[in-house]
Amino acid sequence: MERSFLLMRFLLLLALILSCQSCIKDTEDDKDINSGQGGNSELTQVMNLLSNGTCDKWISFPLGDKQGEYMSGWSLKDNHGSVFCEKEIVYEGKYAAKLSSPQSEITAFISQKVPVSPGHHIRIAFHYRMDYAEGNGARMYCYIGESGSSTISNSVLHTFYDDATMGIIRGGGYGTDGFSDTEGRWQMFDHVFQIPAIARYFTFEIHAYAGTDFYVDDCYIIDTNM
Repeated sequence: MERSFLLMRFLLLLALILSCQSCIKDTEDDKDINSGQGGNSELTQVMNLLSNGTCDKWISFPLGDKQGEYMSGWSLKDNHGSVFCEKEIVYEGKYAAKLSSPQSEITAFISQKVPVSPGHHIRIAFHYRMDYAEGNGARMYCYIGESGSSTISNSVLHTFYDDATMGIIRGGGYGTDGFSDTEGRWQMFDHVFQIPAIARYFTFEIHAYAGTDFYVDDCYIIDTNM
């Protein structure tokens, strides 16, 4: 009888220890979400809010006397032959997107709008490579909207975010206005920030300006609260 009582106390103590360890891990995970950096959680396309985040699906279309290329799932708009299906310089999979503006009046960019939950944290992650020559280089230029057609103004966004966070949404990351030359190597952009309580849409864009070849692959937007 006494042995059974001691065994029961031991099992209860063991359960309490395991429960405490789980609480500690949950607290550490919350710190990762709120730190601004992406953390170490593995990225999978199943979690991705972006369509064709792998950059592997492309559609050809007539462009004057040539064939243009359109990355499926992403906004076409008027790319003026400045976005290409890259087959040689690829981070993962079959293809990447190459942004290369032919002249100063044309901005090469890719864009995709996704629905988001107000107040949730989203993680933006993608691989990029920039061969910088001259001009204004490349940067992210994202929009946050209250509806599918209404964009929150910069002045309002500044009431939600500090300059460092604005550098994620409208730049090359914390403390930088744009991306730096990667010297022929792939690098990863990976940041987490919170969506304003009034927002329901997020438009992910990357702009590249004349004189710069910018390669993008393996893109993710993930709701870390889901």
